[in-house]
Amino acid sequence: MDAQHAPATPDETTVGIPLIGYIDRRRFLVTGGVGAGAIAATAWLRPSWFRSTTASAAALASTGNTIVYVFLRGAADGLSFLAPLGDSTYQAARPGVAIPDAAALFVDSRFGLHPGAVRLKGFLDEGRLALVPAAGSPEANRSHFYAQDVMDKGTPGQPSTVDGWLGRYLNRSAGSTESILRSVGIGTSLTTSLRGGGEVATPNLQSLALNPAPSASSAQLRSAIGAMYPSANHALLRDRSSAAIGLVDLISPIAASAAPPTGWPNGFGYALWPIAKLIGDGYPVEIATADLGGWDEHDAMGSATDTTGNQYQLVAGLDAALGAFFDYLGAKASAVTIVVTTEFGRRIAINGSGGTDHGRGMVMMAIGGGVSPGVKGMWPGLVDTDQGDVRVVNDYRAVLSEVLAKRMGAGDLTTVFPGFDTSAGSWLGVIA
Repeated sequence: MDAQHAPATPDETTVGIPLIGYIDRRRFLVTGGVGAGAIAATAWLRPSWFRSTTASAAALASTGNTIVYVFLRGAADGLSFLAPLGDSTYQAARPGVAIPDAAALFVDSRFGLHPGAVRLKGFLDEGRLALVPAAGSPEANRSHFYAQDVMDKGTPGQPSTVDGWLGRYLNRSAGSTESILRSVGIGTSLTTSLRGGGEVATPNLQSLALNPAPSASSAQLRSAIGAMYPSANHALLRDRSSAAIGLVDLISPIAASAAPPTGWPNGFGYALWPIAKLIGDGYPVEIATADLGGWDEHDAMGSATDTTGNQYQLVAGLDAALGAFFDYLGAKASAVTIVVTTEFGRRIAINGSGGTDHGRGMVMMAIGGGVSPGVKGMWPGLVDTDQGDVRVVNDYRAVLSEVLAKRMGAGDLTTVFPGFDTSAGSWLGVIA
């Protein structure tokens, strides 16, 4: 079972809520929150919202900053993002796939970016991109499902953990009242990193609006639903339906205009668009998550200079989406930090199919507000390897804990990353 469809944790109760009229054949599904029915997607709502909730778009998170956690599902190849320059081992191990020195976008005397990463290069030149090579989990496991699961939980070696690192952070830092939109996960299910905390999970913003019936407007449906549930016998039903209605009311002002603008990048761009829209319109999003799959390239990665090649298309697609995201935010981009990670990297040498198999060390990126630019952490090179893989010498939790501490003002993070030294001494300098 993969990390995206893990069993519900004990605090995630499912209650079916019957609706009326056009939507009486659907279910208002409450799974630790509220989902499909009049609202067309699954949403997950923090239990504290049922006691006291501030549903105000004007209320900002305590720091005014936002962290967007982007996970590249499938094990993105770090050596295709950040290539060692002048490295004969790298070039010999990857004939036809390695990034030629002449084509790499210059980072520093040691590294160059993929030719398709033109916006990332721009962020670097502007002082808004940090790169961490040889990053990853200290636990050497090359299973996609397992590695994604424990990384999202923030507890390497402890797969039985039921909540995610962001869920623990959100719980630890929760106030007596908070916005329903303090944390948002974009996708068709709740990402493991958010489990156990406050979150709304949805594929798009339109899914959080009421669907009008043939004989009733959205306003009429809202009125009917609002009148129905306060008198329900089940306390959980009353509380959670109230929270769902609060979410509908909060999103309604922008739901009709929530389609991406003309020219918005396809693919991963659609996952970043709802986050950009919410932040741009002043909603108090503090934590957001988005996934991009398709990185498990065991064959036909293609030349780094072939714009039609598989790897080039993946890198360029991510690059374009990140560029569009920050362009849309304009001046508000200074308050947003994106962290990009993956479950592990790929092997140094290509296989017989022109692809790369599961490896160890990968590349993490921090992009946007507050970033200290350049390559961070240690680099072991490609001679001292982990059984033919890039060695992991930079723990991914060092990056995440530094971002939480410096961008969100988080204090003691020992409960967020149990068993890991989250003090400043373990940080890598990705945030200024």
